[in-house]
Amino acid sequence: MAHISIRDLQKLSAETIGALPGPTAVKSGGRTVGLLVPLKATDPDRLAAVLTRALAPFGEVDPVDWSVEAVRALTSEPAGG
Repeated sequence: MAHISIRDLQKLSAETIGALPGPTAVKSGGRTVGLLVPLKATDPDRLAAVLTRALAPFGEVDPVDWSVEAVRALTSEPAGG
């Protein structure tokens, strides 16, 4: 699908939008008026590998443990609070 008409846009379901192969132009007549970008779930391991490679030149920038478990522990209320 090269583009979606603005009239057809309102008829699309979330599943249809999510299944788009990538950013898709929204057109009104012959004019592009928007861009529909489906959000895809990211593979956490792949994202971690990409970020590790991208940030490697900067060295150890942020040594804080930002794992899900660490953040939950940090943001949880103290016992009895």
